[in-house]
Amino acid sequence: MIIHDEHHLTAVVLAETERDGTLRVKEIIQALVRHLHDFAREVRLADEECDTAFGIVTRLGRLITPSDNEVRLMAGSLSLSTLVALMNNGESIVRSQPEGPPLFFTGRIVNTDGNAVAGAEVDVWHASLAGLYENQDPEQAE
Repeated sequence: MIIHDEHHLTAVVLAETERDGTLRVKEIIQALVRHLHDFAREVRLADEECDTAFGIVTRLGRLITPSDNEVRLMAGSLSLSTLVALMNNGESIVRSQPEGPPLFFTGRIVNTDGNAVAGAEVDVWHASLAGLYENQDPEQAE
């Protein structure tokens, strides 16, 4: 098949996804293809930049162990896993009720002079009472 242009390529790939899979898998894969292709076109991704991104993902994949998943941590760094958890769980990302009281955190970010730092964000990661994150503890929901 001759690909006429970058938009035609996307259409061809989307047509290939029609071959098999459940409707939901097709929906997800097709959206992924559309968004990835649109992203590459929007930023005019260069070959070297694409190779760098592939290198990062490859390196992360090689670091995965049964108790540590660097790709999942990258999803956390990009707030993708938080977004998915919030979309599916409302205000809380808790998927299995842990033992003990809930942790509530309030704080204030200041510079060395004690002045508030505008726009500062705090990400809080907390393990269970067993001292493990959910990906390390088979008793907790993922």
